[in-house]
Parts: sequence; C-alpha cells; structure tokens
Amino acid sequence: MTAVGVRPYQRRRRGPIVALVSVLAVLAAITWTTVLLTSTTGTGLRSCPSPADGAPIGEVLAGDALDDVNPVPAEDVQVRVLNAGGQRGQANLVAAQLKEWGFTEASPPANDPRFPDGDMECVGQLRFGAAGEAAASTLTLVLPCVELVRDGREDATVDVSVGTAFGDLNPRRFSAGLAVLEELAEPQQGTTGATNADPEGQGEGPTAPAADPALLQKARDHRC
Repeated sequence: MTAVGVRPYQRRRRGPIVALVSVLAVLAAITWTTVLLTSTTGTGLRSCPSPADGAPIGEVLAGDALDDVNPVPAEDVQVRVLNAGGQRGQANLVAAQLKEWGFTEASPPANDPRFPDGDMECVGQLRFGAAGEAAASTLTLVLPCVELVRDGREDATVDVSVGTAFGDLNPRRFSAGLAVLEELAEPQQGTTGATNADPEGQGEGPTAPAADPALLQKARDHRC
C-alpha cells in the first residue's frame, strides 16, 4: 500500500523538475552563444575605459594595427608593467613572466598612475610611441588581446598596463607566439669568412632576425 501511495506523488513532482532542467538548458545555450559571438568578433574586453581624470592617454589603434610591423627579438624590447586592475602583486607576476620569456625590464613594476583606483575594466593596454612600434608588435605575440594605444613618447619603451580582466600568461595559450620569440632569439649569421679576415672588406653585414611567415601568421590568428 505504501508503494502505491508514493508513485502518484513522484509523477506529480516530475513535471516541475523537467521544466527546471529545460530552463537551465536554455540559459546555458544563451550563455555559450554570447561567449562564441564575443570570441568571433574579437572585441570582448579589449576596449578600455578612459581615465577618471578625462585626459586622453593617446590614439587607440585597431587590434591588428601592428600585424604588418616586423617583430624584434624580445631582448630588444624595453617594457614596463603597470597595475591598473587593482589585484595586488599582479604587475610583478606579469613582469616576471615577460622577463622569463626574454623581454627586458625598463623599470620596476608599479601601479598605473592613470588608473590609481585600479579600475581599468578591460584586459589591458600596450602604450608606445612611434619608435616603439616594432617592440609593441613583439609584445602582441604573447599579449594579443590588449588594447593598442600610441602616445607621444619619443623612446622605444612600451608600457604594459594590466586591467581587471587580464587573467594570466599561460604559455600553452601563446605557444605560436613563443615559438616566434624563439626564432627571433636565434643568432643570425650574415658575415663571410673573407670579411672576418679583412676588417676593411665590404662583405655582407649581419642580417636582421626574421620569423617564419607561417608561424608568425599563426601567432597573429590568436582568438581573444
């Protein structure tokens, strides 16, 4: 008698459960659709807000503006990491990882003076001048989803400003970019034996380092 009394109750309860599961499935589908659309457009949190003081940082460039600028060896890139996301110690972690990958530290990590409250709600920014375009192009190999800002500085240093949505620098996410850095770090042989024997000879000089075009394109095709 007990079993007969329970079955109708179980049948009555099954309807709301099925409805709840259906609602959750619809919500999950909407969420993933939004994620996929964001990934496809490549915008996401790349666009950063203006500083609270209202003063412009510089000219915001398109995300692919440096794709045609040849990268240089990481050791030739002078970089400064700034914390604009408010997470304690993140600038130090990012600076340490970039140094491990061969980049040169221009100055110690610090808080971003343009975002003193740590409220730059985006992935981050690369700030550079005209002389630092090649250096910034190199950094985009491992920082492909940051906003590009060209300012009025005259030297070739590049600022990496870390935003609230920066995340981490997992090497597995940037394997193609790291492979390009390895190629650029290889010694380039551009002199001949005759030139070495005769210092006044007019032999061919050292060649600029270059990366494999296919590998470079693969690194540039990173989806944000």
